[in-house]
Amino acid sequence: MTRKQAKKVEMYALIVLFFGKFDTELSVLIPLKDQIAIFLLKEAGIKVLLDAQGYGSKGKTLSKAALRQMLIDEILPMTKKAYGWALTTGDVELQNTFGVVEADFKLSQEDLVVFVDKILQTMTDNVLALTPYNISLIKIGVAKSIEADYVAAKDIPTKTIILKKSVTKALKNAMRDTDKVLEICDNLLTGEFEKTAPDMTIEYVFTRIVHYGVSRHTTIRAHVYSDEEHTTPVVAAISIESLNRHETTDIHGEGDIVQFKQGDHTLHVVAVGFVDQDVPFSIKKGKQIDVDVVLVPNKIRGNIAHGGKPSAFVNVSVVGTNITTMTDAFGNYSLEEIPAGVGMLEYSNEGGNSGSVSFTMVMGQDLVIDIDF
Repeated sequence: MTRKQAKKVEMYALIVLFFGKFDTELSVLIPLKDQIAIFLLKEAGIKVLLDAQGYGSKGKTLSKAALRQMLIDEILPMTKKAYGWALTTGDVELQNTFGVVEADFKLSQEDLVVFVDKILQTMTDNVLALTPYNISLIKIGVAKSIEADYVAAKDIPTKTIILKKSVTKALKNAMRDTDKVLEICDNLLTGEFEKTAPDMTIEYVFTRIVHYGVSRHTTIRAHVYSDEEHTTPVVAAISIESLNRHETTDIHGEGDIVQFKQGDHTLHVVAVGFVDQDVPFSIKKGKQIDVDVVLVPNKIRGNIAHGGKPSAFVNVSVVGTNITTMTDAFGNYSLEEIPAGVGMLEYSNEGGNSGSVSFTMVMGQDLVIDIDF
């Protein structure tokens, strides 16, 4: 499940509560009552798909990757609040501990556990001061429980990965159908009750705006990823060049361009290490559209041998970047998101043998560099 899908699931759950709260009032409009019934059935179907993905369960039924993301999602909001508190204390060490972003969690399992443990222990040591910030021993305990599940979990087998991909696609289709029903509910509800029950209507619209987005302005919301499964977001520059409108996606790969004229436009997407992409779209005044963009990364791959024999566990990196990997048992390696231009590839093994080779990366290139040293 992508972050965008998770936000929709949250919104659906809140709307279910809203429909239950105002069931008597809403039932007087029969077409709306019928559409609400359809929505509730579709929302229940989405929960079944979520259970198939493992998101409705706890612990080791989730994939290691999903547990890792759950851990980050649990800790990051607390660190932001804790960092706000640390700024008021003037304590530089506390600020360094809590002043983190999602990218800081991209570590090996061993390093991630050390990193998380330090954050949680520092929160525990200062829990009395953090209590007003809604950080409690219970919340810290939940994060520790997820961490324990993550460490214990095994990487999911290929068949499970294939299942998750198919379910993710089914989830996307189910949400699209559910949104169509919800759009009908939007119009029926606001059209009927905007004047006669303004407080109820405002509560409904507020729920939609805050938790996902019924926009009163013309809006394009981009979701930028580096994979078809939408699991790896990309920070990218997005723009409508013809209107001179520019924005940057956040760490979740999301970015909005708001309040521009209706018509046919092109969204231009640029990110370091990826091929630029143009996405044409058409929009009406006051509408919001969502665009999923999957960028194609610049790649370097190849085989490293020593004396003609494949060399395993050779460190390979792009000089001047944090792009690095290690050859597999057959000497193969692959690096992605390589910046365009002239660069240097470095390699070294445990025996102290090392070397480098220059390359020129062209946007969109899949560059093969085989090495024998």
